[in-house]
Amino acid sequence: MKRLSFLVLSVLVMSSCIGIESRISFKANGSGTLTFNYKISRMIKDLDSAGSGGNLPLPVSEEDFVRTAEGIEGLKLINIKQSEDEENIYIEAKMEFDRIESVRQIGSGGQMEVSLVQAGGDKLFTQVIYPGRKDQEISEDTLQMLETFFKDYELSFFIDAPAPIKSHNLGELSQNNRRLTYTVTIPELMKTGKETILEVRW
Repeated sequence: MKRLSFLVLSVLVMSSCIGIESRISFKANGSGTLTFNYKISRMIKDLDSAGSGGNLPLPVSEEDFVRTAEGIEGLKLINIKQSEDEENIYIEAKMEFDRIESVRQIGSGGQMEVSLVQAGGDKLFTQVIYPGRKDQEISEDTLQMLETFFKDYELSFFIDAPAPIKSHNLGELSQNNRRLTYTVTIPELMKTGKETILEVRW
């Protein structure tokens, strides 16, 4: 059981969360809103609580979000909803940010690896979706376990730009070219093993 809990928490940390939908809407000046809509397995949260704690990369309760917003300059919590059933905890939270640096500080140790920089005459947004396995190998048995436990947990990312998006490396664009959508499962990321970084230019 110790081996399982370590593996599950490791996968969770590397993958940013379980069953997460993240929406970042930018204004022309780089400020905007960040909306989280995600579910996290009660088993994962219980394993984290039974250990040293602090391993979960994103806030998982209303109290966590309030504390996070109060502790980060330029970040404001707009609303938060929390519910749960026998299997999962469900979180819906919306925050306003003055600059992307505030978003980067969200989570345990700053798990939101995002940036917004000037690139010539364009704005370039990047987000690390998965850091890669580095030199770590994962057995077929472990991959099969991931398929069993996490097949229904998707990671979905939505980026709303203040101007038409000129280029992107992952996902699909809306008809007006102002929203980028990228969805992937945890098993898909773990199978590739490669670093996955979302890039959007407008």
